[in-house]
Amino acid sequence: MNNEDLIQGYFSNSLTPNQEQLFESLLAEDADFKAQFEFEKDLKRVIKEEESEVLKAKLQTFETALKHQADAEVKTSWFNWKMAAAVLLFLSAGWFGYDAFFGVNTVELYASNYNPYPNTVYPITRSDTLNAIERQAFVAYEAKEYENAIAAFNTLSNPENYISFYKAQAYLELNELDKAKELFKKNIKEVSNFIAESHWYLALIYLKEGDKIQSKKELKLLLEKHNYKRTEAKKLLNTLS
Repeated sequence: MNNEDLIQGYFSNSLTPNQEQLFESLLAEDADFKAQFEFEKDLKRVIKEEESEVLKAKLQTFETALKHQADAEVKTSWFNWKMAAAVLLFLSAGWFGYDAFFGVNTVELYASNYNPYPNTVYPITRSDTLNAIERQAFVAYEAKEYENAIAAFNTLSNPENYISFYKAQAYLELNELDKAKELFKKNIKEVSNFIAESHWYLALIYLKEGDKIQSKKELKLLLEKHNYKRTEAKKLLNTLS
């Protein structure tokens, strides 16, 4: 694979792990490769911006024509009114699809990057009775019975600091994004063992909500201080830039 193929593979997210490693190495050590990469990235950005301006201009033209038609109270055929309705629908709701067509589809990015975090803290093979409720919670978590897991987590009298992280995961699986965000933020603030992971999942939640600014902020915090999901975070940040 030559340098051009390597760069295009990066932008299409089709590199293998070995190719990703080679890409990162060349980017850090080969000035010509880095210059070529930066040129390609800037070129894609310019093309995207030009496409954006063209679409906006067309939409403004359609909207102006419709307003003039309404002001003049011109009688139109059923066909023209149907066309006008379609244009107005595109103007009012099309912006959601616009970002997916010319920019980035944040919902798809979320789906392609999201995986639920596995239970790494409490082996459910343990049979002790001292932590019976915690065991019950993680049994439910691994069985994807997230409502039961949350209920069990909530009954723990002196929960370990990782409980908020796993409870956030359960809320995320139930699509209760606000509750998940609150717990991930709490997890970061309390300096637990899952700070990097919490930044990653916060970035994904903001992606799902379409908030690219906050998502980029979480990704930058992750890359500045941690190594968790480093390659994925760099790719995602580059896509959003």
